[in-house]
Formats: sequence, structure tokens, C-alpha cells
Amino acid sequence: MPINPDTGIWDSTYSPPAPHDLPAVRHYLREVFAQPEALAFHTQMVKEGRFSLDLIRSPRPERAAQLILDGERDRLAEAALYWVSPEMTQVATAAAVTLPDDLRIDETHQPAEHGFIVFAEPIGSYLGDVLGDRRVDIAAASWGPLAGKPDATGATFYSVRDDDYVRHSLTRIFGRPPKRAELDTAIRTTPEWLWDNEITLHHGSTIADLDAIQELSTLLNGEAVVPWLKVLYASWLLMTQPGISQTEQVTPNRRLQRREAREGIRTSEVRIVHVHRRHRDKPTGNQSSDTGDRRYTVRWLVRGHWRNQPHGPDRSLRRLVWINPQIRGPQDKPLKTGQTVNVWDRPANR
Repeated sequence: MPINPDTGIWDSTYSPPAPHDLPAVRHYLREVFAQPEALAFHTQMVKEGRFSLDLIRSPRPERAAQLILDGERDRLAEAALYWVSPEMTQVATAAAVTLPDDLRIDETHQPAEHGFIVFAEPIGSYLGDVLGDRRVDIAAASWGPLAGKPDATGATFYSVRDDDYVRHSLTRIFGRPPKRAELDTAIRTTPEWLWDNEITLHHGSTIADLDAIQELSTLLNGEAVVPWLKVLYASWLLMTQPGISQTEQVTPNRRLQRREAREGIRTSEVRIVHVHRRHRDKPTGNQSSDTGDRRYTVRWLVRGHWRNQPHGPDRSLRRLVWINPQIRGPQDKPLKTGQTVNVWDRPANR
């Protein structure tokens, strides 16, 4: 039972999809967002003011919801697909907290104009779901241009359904275990991947501006979306640095490629992002010192830092690079980054 007896919180276990499954996840989400149930749900969210005003392009809630869903479907159709390994996720999480305050949001930092990324470990969490008692993990995101806003990029964050929690919540609601048909209906009508929240990146704004938005939104309604965005942004920067990360590709099977071609979807190889070899574990085993043998029980991140590095003609240009992170310790030991997962303790708004 994943309920923590000390806190009463349901701690879900996140199992990421395999890299080669990302095209199928994308197809699933596009189908979900085309369903009448999704339109009804998002219409209600618009009525309750749960969506960013940057996405509302109609005074009529149902029309606004339809435009929001269509925009996300189009974004997914054009998305380059990324799967980030566990250690690369941890490095990005560590790098996110040290992004310079004066770093300006720039669309050229994105590895692709449209993207869908799945992390092998959660990049954040909050306390929410039906009864407000589940630790909901944020594990995926999409991004792309926003209609009518050429100076902004929209990012959507996704959480994952927990079937055992659905059963648990129904039991609490009904006061008895759910019948098979009731459970099947609840699972069928709850998407496996859930649009959890969204945010707009205004090009030219700074990390300090995002932090100010975070402070205000936390004060007003407890939202903590910006820490997730900073992990995503750090991932973009790290993915474009060959010396820090390395990428391999998985090609979708031909049947899926044919289906995507029929639907007008960008057929994209899945890019699997790893920590670069030179920054991976350096076998240390048992290491000796002046005081005798030292046995390491964990791996650890030798913390890197961001630097504006000169480049271009006469080294007159600057680009932000991440300098010298290293993961050390025995390969068979757990990685300890010293970073805590951002927790958003408030009921979910969708």
C-alpha cells in the first residue's frame, strides 16, 4: 500500500514509458484531446479561470477550450520527441536551481520549435488529485509557439494516472470497494497522461522575472509551475551541449510511421538524451586515504556551474554553457544530488 502511514499521503510510483513508446504516447494524447469528454472538462476549467489568459482566444468558454485543445494537438503533431535518462534528469534538476537571474528567455535555446519530452524521473510534484491526498508527479512536457503571440512559447506539463489510486479514491468516496464496472469506467474516463498545468515563456524576460511570477503565484494560489519550467529550460540548454549530453535515436516502426504520415503528423525519431560519457560514473570502488580504506555508499554530483562563454567573431558573442559537472562514485550505488524535488502542496486544478 503506497499510503505513507505518518502523513496519510498516497505516494505513487512513476514508471516511465520506454523511449520507443513515445510516438504512441503522442498519438494517445492527440486522440484524448479530440474526445468530447476532454472538451467538456477543459470548458469547465476555462469557466473556473484555471487556464492562463495567454491561451484564451475567445470570450465563449467552449470555443476557448476547443482552441486550447486544437493548439495542443497541433503542437504535438509537430513535436520532436525526447526521452531524458534518469541521470540526465537529475543533472538538469541540479542545473535548474543555478540558472543565472539575468538569463534571458530566448527561443534559440530550444532544441526544436515544437517538442514533447518525457523524463525518466519526475521533475516535480504536488499534493492533489481527487481527494487532495496523492503526491502527483510531473514527468513530461510539450512546448511550441502560441497562436497570435510571436514573442512567446507555450509549455504544457503532464502528470500520470495511478490506477491503484483511482481504486483507493473510489473506495473513499463510495464507502466501499468499487464494483468492477465502476472501476473500469473511472479508469477509462481518466486519461493515462493528464494535462496538468501550463505556462507561457515571454521571449526577452529573465529568470528573475520568472522567479517574481513564481513568488506572486505562490502567494495568490500556491502554484509552483516555475520550478518545473526551469528544469525544462535547463534541459534545453544541456541538450544542445554535446560535451555535457549525448543523444542516440530510436526510429519508430514502419506501421507507426505510415499511420503518422496518414494523419499528417511529423514522423520523428525519438532522441534519447544521456549524460555524456566523460561525465558519467568514474569507477572508484574502495578508495584509500591516509586514514585507511574509504568505502563509498553513494554516487554524487560534482556540481557544475553556468558561464557566459565567449564565441563567434573576435569572441564578441556570449552563450550560456554548463561547466564541468561530473558524477562520481561506485556505479552500483544510488545517485545523491543533494537537490530536493519541488513540491506544490495544493489541490490540483485539473
